[in-house]
Amino acid sequence: MNLSRTAKNLVGQEMFKVLDRAKEIELSGTKIYHLELGQPRFKPPKQLISSTIESLNSGEIGYSSSAGIELFRSKIASLVNQFYSTNFDCKDVCVSNTNLSISQSLSLILNPGDSFVSFSPSFPTYFASASFFNFNMIEVNLSIKNDFHLTINDIKKALSKNPKLVLINSANNPTGAVYDKSSIDFLVSECAKRGIWIVSDETYSFLTYGKKYHSFLEYKLNNIIVISSFSKIFSIPGFRLGYVISNKKIIEKFTLSNSTLISCHPIYNQNGIMHAISDFNEYSDYIKNNNNLIESLSKKIVKKINESSLLSCAIPQSAFYIFIDISKIGLNDIQFSTILLEKYNVAVTPGRSFGKKYKNYIRISICGNTDDVIKGINIIINASDELKK
Repeated sequence: MNLSRTAKNLVGQEMFKVLDRAKEIELSGTKIYHLELGQPRFKPPKQLISSTIESLNSGEIGYSSSAGIELFRSKIASLVNQFYSTNFDCKDVCVSNTNLSISQSLSLILNPGDSFVSFSPSFPTYFASASFFNFNMIEVNLSIKNDFHLTINDIKKALSKNPKLVLINSANNPTGAVYDKSSIDFLVSECAKRGIWIVSDETYSFLTYGKKYHSFLEYKLNNIIVISSFSKIFSIPGFRLGYVISNKKIIEKFTLSNSTLISCHPIYNQNGIMHAISDFNEYSDYIKNNNNLIESLSKKIVKKINESSLLSCAIPQSAFYIFIDISKIGLNDIQFSTILLEKYNVAVTPGRSFGKKYKNYIRISICGNTDDVIKGINIIINASDELKK
């Protein structure tokens, strides 16, 4: 087939390829321990589900504004205003699928051939979007020696590359690192001086438990775009909804982008989430309870991994991922993850999905069924001992 260059540049996300293979194996009746995708096990708020169903039963299945329902956008603005003492309104907000928002952010700022910097380990969509749009993605690798935290030197190295845009992800997937305010202050100040855009992926901003979180929403958004998601917060990844907050001029461009690419998002999904975020205290309690459970499980698993003979990991401060160093086994990430799935029935994500340097890592997700997670971890540890070269 004579396909376009952009079609040939499509690479997708490795964890979905792992999921597809795991599903094939499950068709034979084999039990698979799913540690590859961040699909939380928690029940969504009852109000979210009932409001979604009510909206469907009321026949709200038509079009909405491409920017999202105005009242929903106002509720999002109110929510972040309470968390960060900001003063946003609905015109500062665009409702969008967060994975899509990553590509939208890059394509609205960059032209083909332009460079942007990302601090790695980086989320796989960053690489996929760069390849698809023919952007030059420059990785600045963070160090395991300080648990993958962002330093002033890392920022200086990034800015020395003269990027048009910096893409940053704190709280980080896959490491769980939450970056220091001093580093964020420095990055914001230097990018403002140099006319460099910042795109802050804050998908896990409300899912932190080891450290105070500082959002880029706390700064002037002249050259800053902040994106986030409801998928992980409410355990509703299938809803495919999140939001973008920035200055009103760039939000207008996101709205046009939505209109061009997807027309709009379903009304019933928006209504369901809108009612779930209407009560700030109830919303905060829901998140706090889930975070406490994840933090407790994370501590147990990190302890188990770091006490094993061949595996090690940094201590996450957010989300529900653990980035595991497998270098002592003598197998790379693809080899180890393939054997884990095909022989031991455990699905994990190869580390190279998050950057070229991380072929000696795997990422696991611990937000599934707790018993399955614990069993999956035990299998990984035992398999590492058996496979040691």
